[in-house]
Parts: sequence; structure tokens; C-alpha cells
Amino acid sequence: MTRSDASLGLYDLLLVVMPVSLALGGFASLALSVSTATGMLGGSIPAGGAVWYGLFVDPPETDAT
Repeated sequence: MTRSDASLGLYDLLLVVMPVSLALGGFASLALSVSTATGMLGGSIPAGGAVWYGLFVDPPETDAT
């Protein structure tokens, strides 16, 4: 694989969305003076949505025959 062939696919982006949204929820709990549980809940909703989308809406396809 050459450098020009490297591109982010859908599942790569989903793997980025999950920890970033959780981290933003944690930072928001510090910046907005809300409880940590509230901040993490706010971050876990988009992370859970990404997991749900990747598993149930557009699951990976296999060539198992």
C-alpha cells in the first residue's frame, strides 16, 4: 500500500467518533461545572450511536460462503 492509497473508510471514522465524543463529554463536564456522570452520558450518546450504526445499520460485509 502506498501513501496515496491510504484513506479513511466509514469504520475508521466510526472508531474516531467513539473516543472523541467520550473525551468531549469529559471535558464538557469540567468546563460546564456539571457532574462527571452527566458529561460522560452526553459523550456516550454519540459514541453509542456510532456503535449502533456500525453494527446494525451498515454492518461489515463478509464473503463467507
